[in-house]
Amino acid sequence: MASIRSMIEPTLTLDKIRFQSEGQYFDRKSARLEPRDLAHIISAFANASGGVVALGVEDDGEISGVNTSQENLFRKAAIDFLQYIPEQKIEIIDDGNNVRILLIHISPSVGEIIKCKNGDAYLRVGDSSRKLSVEQLMTLEYSKGVRSFENRIIDDATWEDLDETLLEEYRSVLGPSVGTAQELLIARGLIKMQGNKPQITVAGVLLFGKIPTKFLPTARIRFLRYEGTSIEVGRNFNVVKDITIEKPLHRLLSEAQQVLSSQMREFQQLDRDGKFKKIPEYPEFAWLEGIVNAVTHRDYSISGEYIRISMFNDRIEILSPGKLPNIVTVKNIQNTRFSRNPLLARVLADFGWVRELNEGVKRIYTDMESFFLEPPIFNEPNGNTVQLTLKNNIAMRSIRKLESLQSINPITWSQLNPLDRDIIYYIANMEECSTAMLERLTKKSRPTIIRHLKALSVENGGPIEEHSSSAHDPTKYYTIR
Repeated sequence: MASIRSMIEPTLTLDKIRFQSEGQYFDRKSARLEPRDLAHIISAFANASGGVVALGVEDDGEISGVNTSQENLFRKAAIDFLQYIPEQKIEIIDDGNNVRILLIHISPSVGEIIKCKNGDAYLRVGDSSRKLSVEQLMTLEYSKGVRSFENRIIDDATWEDLDETLLEEYRSVLGPSVGTAQELLIARGLIKMQGNKPQITVAGVLLFGKIPTKFLPTARIRFLRYEGTSIEVGRNFNVVKDITIEKPLHRLLSEAQQVLSSQMREFQQLDRDGKFKKIPEYPEFAWLEGIVNAVTHRDYSISGEYIRISMFNDRIEILSPGKLPNIVTVKNIQNTRFSRNPLLARVLADFGWVRELNEGVKRIYTDMESFFLEPPIFNEPNGNTVQLTLKNNIAMRSIRKLESLQSINPITWSQLNPLDRDIIYYIANMEECSTAMLERLTKKSRPTIIRHLKALSVENGGPIEEHSSSAHDPTKYYTIR
């Protein structure tokens, strides 16, 4: 059974059809599915990043099959229920026991919104196909055209301009049954055949070109490290590190990760076991995901602009050319997913960089919070770029400030109840921790917090110091002795 696979999408084996998780690029459905509902799924995939629908497979992986009558209805679903038929390829595969599975391979649409005949349109978001609101549909219609650039042919690029070693690495990531490198790139939409001659797309060059900047000069990352918290010029020029990275995207991301890792300082933070430990300046996932998003979703059609990472003493700024893609806004970025470059996103997902279900952006927020840092800031500073800012409270997290703090005696720590441990943990890791903050973080009432603070105070032999001018000082806060 393992040798049975799609001839159109060589990575799609029978085992994957049955058991891989449904997501941005794959959905499995029973043959009991109504053709109208299939049309909704086709619309969703075409309006997003493309994908495959496997019909005749139950949710638990059981192959129930598609009969001839059902097959005919499914093949006509796009014609019967959609205003415009997206590019799609249909194939039947046999499970080896004369039970048939119908695979519909849907390409991302370029310059068209794939709507149902009643005017509804859908968008694939993670593992679900969501109906677009009127406002979302208008935004999608307005910005749909920018998605075609990665699909353009680069006339001067030839097969010899591609990195064979990187292609083999990609094949090994996907497994031995994927076919040749050329078959794989055709399946991913990265090359198009003109007779026997492969034509390389923008996405193909960005992902697998030996030197992508030979054809796309701004396909690079520039890292700038500044001494201080602002950009100075002239006699006060304060750039202490200036590195430009020009490589195919998978290697571009790997090298950017290494560069930033080498620039991270270490600080101390009280851990849940009552001991201080060294932690990096920022959570790695947060800044790395910011770079991945910039590389994956930037507008590569904009000339003269490249991705710029600026590191200051108190923050990191990641600037990416192009507006936020499509229906994504600064306000909904945690919960809305859309790829400007679905071909790039698909391959970078295969390499393990891009995450589905918008998990990445959500985790930037949670990881920053776990490091007691401010939430990330997404904005569009000039209307044509996206900037992510990660702030680091340098005053609080100075080694000099915390080096005098000692870990709490293990015996003492073990005797504390969970709420007392939480209170000490939060106060030790926040610059000026107030009663209101502790209420919010511990989800306990104010009287309870005040009672425990008093028991843990220096006056009662505990580690917590109160800072206030009077008993009712509204600016009262607490620190660890």
